[in-house]
Amino acid sequence: MTELMSPIDRLKMRLVFRKIDHIEEHLEAMQRDPHGLEYAPWKTEVDNIWKEIFSDINDMSEDAQKIVLEAMRETWVSYITHYGAVES
Repeated sequence: MTELMSPIDRLKMRLVFRKIDHIEEHLEAMQRDPHGLEYAPWKTEVDNIWKEIFSDINDMSEDAQKIVLEAMRETWVSYITHYGAVES
């Protein structure tokens, strides 16, 4: 299906997947040291990355949105379950 997407959608998808990888690295660190000095800055950074991701998704076609949202579901649900909603 990705071969039928626009080059912009493919680029945005790659960027979103990289950002999700970055979030997963932070989540591992946050789980290892939930009371450490770095926890709050990591949490703030992860919240901001999620905001960027959802902004990128908003700019994609519906087909690309469906693919990305399905691919990131597990990470998003884990994040929301353990760390709460993204703050504004």
